[in-house]
Amino acid sequence: MTIASTAPAPWPRRQYAWYVLSLLTLAYALAILDRVSIALLIEPLQLALKIDDTQFGLLQGMAFSIVYSVLGLPLGMLSDRRRRVTLLFGGLMLWSAATIGCSFATNFHELFIARMLVGVGEAALVPVATSLIADYFAPDIRPKAYGVFVTGSSLGTAAAMALGGLFLDWAVKLIDGMPAIFGAMQPWQVVFVLCGAPGLVLALVLILTAREPARQGGSIATEPISLKPVARLFMQRPGAFGLFMLGSVLNLVCVYAIVGWFPALFIRAHGWTAAETGKILGMVGLPISIFAAVNSGWVISWLNRRGHTDAPILCAMGCAASMVVFGTLACLAPTGNLALLGYALNALFLNWNTSAVYTGFAQITPNALRAQVMALQTIASGLVALTAGNFIVGFLSDTVFTARTGIAWSLGTVFFCCGLAAFLILMASRRSFRAAAAELSATELATAELAAKDA
Repeated sequence: MTIASTAPAPWPRRQYAWYVLSLLTLAYALAILDRVSIALLIEPLQLALKIDDTQFGLLQGMAFSIVYSVLGLPLGMLSDRRRRVTLLFGGLMLWSAATIGCSFATNFHELFIARMLVGVGEAALVPVATSLIADYFAPDIRPKAYGVFVTGSSLGTAAAMALGGLFLDWAVKLIDGMPAIFGAMQPWQVVFVLCGAPGLVLALVLILTAREPARQGGSIATEPISLKPVARLFMQRPGAFGLFMLGSVLNLVCVYAIVGWFPALFIRAHGWTAAETGKILGMVGLPISIFAAVNSGWVISWLNRRGHTDAPILCAMGCAASMVVFGTLACLAPTGNLALLGYALNALFLNWNTSAVYTGFAQITPNALRAQVMALQTIASGLVALTAGNFIVGFLSDTVFTARTGIAWSLGTVFFCCGLAAFLILMASRRSFRAAAAELSATELATAELAAKDA
């Protein structure tokens, strides 16, 4: 790859960097909220639009992931060459408007199209945000910054549960209290409006206050867009890049199964109402998941200081082990309270995988290719994890475990099989990851020394 070598740019002021990180984290939270709020609406949507579990799995997964994945790489390439803040502004505006647009769907196909538009907008988020964070924070602080960013996922998931239940209550009051605006809508439609509206406001704040940082590492992509440099990375270090990506994606299959189907588990297997389920899962999951997300960055930094250069791999393995043990037990628990306990224990490790991915790929990928590698991760996450995590559970529920409580066995099967496979694959990637990290560290040091001499 052709690069333009420059002297290392000064890092942005720390206080301002944390401010921008707070905006990125909130954008991540809203993205997850808009993506997964549909999970709590399974009963009213199935009643209103006449859809089955398999179709609902497609709405949660494929409708979103097919465009989210396909557009991830082009947007990653643009992120390595263009103003990233502008790209994120456009994506945030689009996915928020599309979430509101879901409320106007009258059948499965219209809702499918609206969900696709949500995916189009959100495709910009991870490649852009992870690239920005790498240029806002020095390597010693970066794992902690990524850990904070991952709290957006926890906030969004918990908000989708807690606010989804709260919004269902509010929706009835808004319909009764403001008939001129909401009188013709059903509660599930109002929920989509309430979920999408905050993103439009955040997009304006972002474009007005967030500055584009200088790219660090002395490398800026200048040649025409090509997949060859990224392909070369994977061919040179298939264990570091390929196995790490595969293992983390299998972890995400379980994560998306939780997001998409755990509300249905409590509603169908344990007799909870939708509003009750959302509020309880939100209240329990929010503080634990935020702790896990922040803690994951600190754990990676702690392991790095003790010489474990494969710390991201170790954290991802911890997440996989939790899925096998706590995730499976939560699905098969005989009572709702025991299932909730398993859900809470699993939440302690849920976000370790995401922090590991962001920190790990930043640790082994040259600056000029980081957004593209993260875009490939986004593609794999969408095409495999988001699609499979939702579709397989719905398919098993419709065809194998067909009783109303069969959702528990459908989820348990996914957790055990995918979690175990992820653990073994990640273990196999450790040696190659350590070698790739050492190689990039030596290259960046040599580049910095050469730029200092030229200056």
